[in-house]
Amino acid sequence: MQTNKNIPYYLTAVGLFILLKFVFTLADNNDLTFLIKPTDKLVGLLTGSHSVYLPDSGYFHEYLNIIIDKSCSGFNFWILSFLLFTYLTLKHFDRTLNKILIIPTALIIAYLLTIFVNTSRIFASIVVQTQVKNFFMKQQHIVHEAIGIVTNLTFLILAYILIDKLLIHKRYNAKFA
Repeated sequence: MQTNKNIPYYLTAVGLFILLKFVFTLADNNDLTFLIKPTDKLVGLLTGSHSVYLPDSGYFHEYLNIIIDKSCSGFNFWILSFLLFTYLTLKHFDRTLNKILIIPTALIIAYLLTIFVNTSRIFASIVVQTQVKNFFMKQQHIVHEAIGIVTNLTFLILAYILIDKLLIHKRYNAKFA
């Protein structure tokens, strides 16, 4: 009954998720620079575009005519990834110290994945919207949201599969070591 021993850790992760979700409702662009700024820098590297930070608006790329702001921060992806990593990982460890360390580790790994996924999502959106703008002039917001949904869902599924396989492989090899 390993699951019963993990309930306090699951509840801690869910509590942190709810707290962070509430904090997000109060946050502005300045509060989310830890997510927005690295994403903006990577988007700039990929596109050759330079941005100007406008506190009320976000990172404005004049050349691309886009703004990377709170809605583009990937915050929801970050906390959802955190829950996913925590849930998957807890069932593979037995020691209390390892379980305690899973929560901050999951936050960090989810953060790094979020920056990568966010950059990929925004870059894909720039490329695709440039290619289809003549066909979907009045539906650009729908194209943008569809790219976001597909990108985020794809990366969440891939992260789940990869982490699950790695942890199962680790556990299997530990039994025979």
